[in-house]
Amino acid sequence: MNLLQRPKAALIELYDSHDVNLYSQLAFLKHGGYDTTLIVSKHQRQQVSHYNLEERIFFTSCTGKKGLLLLLELRRIRNLIVKEKFDVVIFNTAHGSTIRTLCLMHFPESIRFAGTLHGVNKLAGSGTQKMISSRVRKYFLLSFYMREKAMKMPHGDLKFEVFYPMFHPRFHDVEIHKKEAGALWIGVPGAVEYKRRDYETLLHHFAALKEKPNLKFVILGNGNHAEGNGAQVQQTVKELGIADHFIFFNKFVTNDLFHKYVQACDAILPLIHPINADMEKYLENQISGSFHLAYSYKLPLLMHDFFSRYKEDFKDNSIFYSLENMGEMLAALPVTLINKERDFYTEDKWTFEYQAERYLSFLR
Repeated sequence: MNLLQRPKAALIELYDSHDVNLYSQLAFLKHGGYDTTLIVSKHQRQQVSHYNLEERIFFTSCTGKKGLLLLLELRRIRNLIVKEKFDVVIFNTAHGSTIRTLCLMHFPESIRFAGTLHGVNKLAGSGTQKMISSRVRKYFLLSFYMREKAMKMPHGDLKFEVFYPMFHPRFHDVEIHKKEAGALWIGVPGAVEYKRRDYETLLHHFAALKEKPNLKFVILGNGNHAEGNGAQVQQTVKELGIADHFIFFNKFVTNDLFHKYVQACDAILPLIHPINADMEKYLENQISGSFHLAYSYKLPLLMHDFFSRYKEDFKDNSIFYSLENMGEMLAALPVTLINKERDFYTEDKWTFEYQAERYLSFLR
């Protein structure tokens, strides 16, 4: 690298997911003086159009391609990386067969590789991940409890660091439901699916309260998703007579609308309970996007007691409950939030500067 030039970085997302993690990394790299190129799936064109960070964008079309067509597209990406003489290449999603194939191509030894591992379980027994790890020696993880799990697994000389992708571009201002005076809004983000979130425990515990607090649950996901359970959740809410306490959406919620509602909320309720295999993966191996949304807007998390063991991630931002006392927690929530207001998000790690330096130091 010419010391008179800015270091060059490529941030790569070849899949059609995890776009919510891109903006923070681009902002960190800009903060660190990197000349950055974003290489991203063309299916994420709309999402990245909000960023306005002046980085160059190179769109790819790996999705749905196989065999020779995929190999040719990956060769085009590899040639771009070599031609541009990037100092560092960062995979926003550092797993999967597409990334494996790209990693097995020849690159100059001067290029350093890093990437985000979204599930630490992939470190155990995945041949694909082992091949990626022959190229990617530094992995970013999205929580301290994921790093704790990774360090207990066979990992050789791989290195791990944690960053929170908790920063977002400025979205357009849009109209939302009017918030009544004295009401508390509780955000429940994500697709409305029983396998992902324990809506039933919430509904029945809240309905059982004789005196209901002035809470409104904002179910921030497409309630009309073909493979979801939105219709069942809405029907149960009506049958229990608590419809006035819920806001539902029956179509895709745009980023502008989604973030406007999150900012209007007073707390985030992930509804991740240790009751089935789909939820249990969030207990050690990966994170829920709800966590970073709460971090973004400094909102308290309402969390199952299981997560209280992870103090690095949740000690100064969460209110804990058990499945047995969830109703009691909700009943007391208005008073609890007032009493604990000054206890939330007190550490430096919730600042942009802290997160950026942690990220950049790991790359260096």
